[in-house]
Amino acid sequence: MRFEDSPHSKSIAYDKIVLDFGSYYLCGDFFIMEINEGEHFNGEKLNTLLDSLRAYYGTHKALAYIANRVNAYSIDPVLWSYFDKDDSILIATCIVSYRDSTYMSANIEKNIASIPMKRAFSLGEAINWVQNLKEFN
Repeated sequence: MRFEDSPHSKSIAYDKIVLDFGSYYLCGDFFIMEINEGEHFNGEKLNTLLDSLRAYYGTHKALAYIANRVNAYSIDPVLWSYFDKDDSILIATCIVSYRDSTYMSANIEKNIASIPMKRAFSLGEAINWVQNLKEFN
């Protein structure tokens, strides 16, 4: 379910940012990204996203990331290792899977990721997880 179509969009304050490859929703200590159908999320798009996040939050904000995979798209899984090398503002991520193939891909990404990663089957589960991270409480 898309964030804007979910009941969570009515109970969480957010700002929406639209990029060429998808939309994301800035929700305080976390953001929700929905990549467009058929995109390939690569290093260039990641840098565009990170630049946009830093412009909004500054360079020292700790954020959790929810990948709401409502559309079919591909991602370069090696991007997860980027956060080891970067002074990234991302501290944790949760991938919401609506299909078995997306969940299997998330398993591979979890093994590569250097930040904590959870896999979830619903947006509500993901939001609950990020809101209860010890870094935010």
